[in-house]
Formats: sequence, structure tokens, C-alpha cells
Amino acid sequence: MKNPLFSLAEKLYKKLWVLTGKKRNPEIGRALSQLYPAENTEKVYDRFQIKRLTLALTVFCVGIVSAAVLPLCSRGEGRLAEGVRLIRNEWDAGDYRVRLRAEAEEWSRELSFLVKERELSEKERSSLIAELTEALPDLIKGSNPDLSAVTQDLDLMTAVEGYPFRLVWSSEDSKRISRGGEVDRTGLREAGEWVRLSVRISYGQENANYFYDIFLLPEQLSVEERFFGELGEALKEADTEQKNEKELLLPNYLRGKEIKWEERDDVSGQAVWIILLLTPLCAMALCKGMENDLERSCKKRNRQLLLDYPEFVSKLRLYLSAGLTIKNALFRMASDYFDDQAKGKERYLYKEIKLACHQLENGVAQEQVYQDFGRRCGEMRYRRLSFLLSVHLKQGNQQLLVLLSQEADSAQEDRRSMARKAGEEAGTKLLLPMMLMMVVVMFLVLLPAYMGFGSI
Repeated sequence: MKNPLFSLAEKLYKKLWVLTGKKRNPEIGRALSQLYPAENTEKVYDRFQIKRLTLALTVFCVGIVSAAVLPLCSRGEGRLAEGVRLIRNEWDAGDYRVRLRAEAEEWSRELSFLVKERELSEKERSSLIAELTEALPDLIKGSNPDLSAVTQDLDLMTAVEGYPFRLVWSSEDSKRISRGGEVDRTGLREAGEWVRLSVRISYGQENANYFYDIFLLPEQLSVEERFFGELGEALKEADTEQKNEKELLLPNYLRGKEIKWEERDDVSGQAVWIILLLTPLCAMALCKGMENDLERSCKKRNRQLLLDYPEFVSKLRLYLSAGLTIKNALFRMASDYFDDQAKGKERYLYKEIKLACHQLENGVAQEQVYQDFGRRCGEMRYRRLSFLLSVHLKQGNQQLLVLLSQEADSAQEDRRSMARKAGEEAGTKLLLPMMLMMVVVMFLVLLPAYMGFGSI
């Protein structure tokens, strides 16, 4: 459906286009040409601007209409009739507050006044109470068929929809029927039992009391349930009769049945089930913990390899510059590691170097040894270095020294970046403890001041 303001927007756009000197926004035109390359750019631009102007006019009209209608809506139905009468709400409709303006010759002032709902007349109250008391038995019976055969809880409501009264319930036997309507038929005799409920119906300051008789049906117990119910009563009687004795003699027979007693330890039984439940959970947690430890160890190894890489490249370049071959340089590094290991320093890189030296001693080809070394280390820099060592194995050390020098400079820069990152992470981890310390300091400073204010 076409917007009725579209024609107006089109006419208005043509006039504005003439007034602005027929200038177009180049950025909008460029964007529209990219979106609609097959269409005429000028027509697309005009259509876009007209749509935008139509939307602006629509919003403008909606705003004006809303501003005009809002005061009319706020007046509602007009509570003030004939200038001197305020119309009350009917009962149960609630009170309302009205804002009035009073003028007395040269004086005028706005007043806020609460108009209460209409109260019921005595005749209306009597009629509604009679209607409510007649309906209450069906309302409070709940899931029971009626009040003369109660086996389930009652629904003792405090208010009934459509009636302006407040209900307060009480029972002559609160053990059987509570104020909330809960029914307890435990130990009820086979003939059943009558219980009287009273309700106080209140309206304002006026009260009226009414009574309802409830018949509780006995519990339908099996032979076994009745037996153990009687056994419980027998235990209570034995406890009462032997309350002065040091020992309590439990009944041995009931209804011709011999009773054997056995003490049960509920705590140990519960502990067994808790242990059985926690055992697989603990096993799973430990397995997961080992996996996490393994993952942390791998991360630690990789981090240590990256930190040792610049030193390793620098040493290798130094030994090659001194005239050693790559093989002899590795043997020299391995011997240095034995000295450090004796001092308690273990490094993953030199363990890999030692393994490479064992391969060389066993006659494995140098090219294969260097490739295995890079693969075991896993990091990209070590793989690149192993490739360089393999390629320049037969080309001499001169070109390799240049590449190692570049690699050492790059590795040093990476190590500085890692150090900066580690410092930032450490600062982030210290942020929470610093905030906690600040809270403690503020508490210690403000508490004496607060206590001092209290003594003034």
C-alpha cells in the first residue's frame, strides 16, 4: 500500500532540490551506485531521498497526532460532573486520585484528591454475604466430593473474586485441619471424625462469623500398615510406663506375631551410599585432572622451548663461527647441558639435543637427525631451523651464518614480545588482589569516621 504522504514528499523534494541548487550528496550517490549498478544513479538517488523524506513526514505526523490525542486520553471518562460532583468507582473497582483546579475569585490553586470507591449499603452487604456463605462449601472443598466426605486438603481462601470481603478461617481441631486447609487423618478412628470450621467475614470494621462442619473419613490402611501403627503406639505406651526405669523393654509380641528388634545405623548407611556415589566421581575428576596436568606440562614445555630458542640459535652461530661443524656444535651444547644438569637445571631443549647426539653417535644420517629434531620440538621456529640445517649441510657455513644471524635477531624480538605479554598478563592477574586491598583500606579508613559520626 502506497504511503499517502509519498506524493507530498515527492513535491516537497522537488522544491528543496531546486532551492539547494540541484546538488546531490556524492557519498550517498556512490553507495547507491554500488548497490544498484544496473539502474540509473540519478533516479535511484531521487527515489531514496523521497523515501527518506516520506519517512520523516510520517514520523512528524504521528508525533503531532500523539501530542494532540494524549491530553484527551488522559482526561478519561471525565470524573467531574456538572463542575461540582465527582463520580466514585463502584465497589471492588478501587480508589483513584484526581487532580483538580479550584478558583475562588482572585485565587486559584491545583489540588490532588483521593476519591475512594463506593461502599456497600447494609442491604447490599447482607445480600452478598448470604450469597457468599451459600457458595463457600463448593469453593473450599477442593478435590473432595463435598464437606461430608473429606480425604484431601481443603482450599481455605482468604478472598473470593467478586466479593469485597476478607475471610479468616479457624478450626476447633488444628491438628486435623490447619488454618491453611491441610488435612491430617493420621490415627483417625474407623468411624471418622467431625471437625468444625469457623470463618470470619470482614468488611471494613464490620465482622460476621459462620460455621461449617467437616467430616473426615478414616485412612484406608492395609493390614501391615495397621500392624506397624499399633506397634508405634505400643512403643509409646512402653516408654510412658517405663519412664523411671534405666532400660526400656521393647514389646516381643503383638497380635500373636513375634517381633525381633535390630539396631540400624543410619549414619553409616548414608556414608556408604555417599562413598559409593563419590568414588566414580572422584575417579573421573582425577582422570580429568591428569589430563589437565598433561596439557599444562605440554604448554610449559612449548613455552620453555620458545624462551630457549634465541639462546640456542646464538650459541649455534657462535660455534659455527668458531669453525665447528653443526654436529660438533650439538655435541658441545650437550656437554654444557650435563654441567647444568649437575647443578639441578633441566631444560627440554637440551634433552632434545642430547637425543639428537645419541642418534648421530649411532650412525643416523645428519639430515634425518636434524629433521627429527625439528619434528620433536614441534614449534614452527625449530622446524624452520632444522630445514635450514638440512639444506646447508653440503653448502658450507658461510651462507648459513648469515641466516642464523637473522634468525637470532628475529628470535630475540619475539622473546621481548613474549616478555611484554607476560608482564601484561601478570598485571591483569594482580588487578583483583589490588582491588580487594583497596576495599580493605577504604573500610579501615571509613569505619572510624563512621563510628565517630555516631558518637556526635
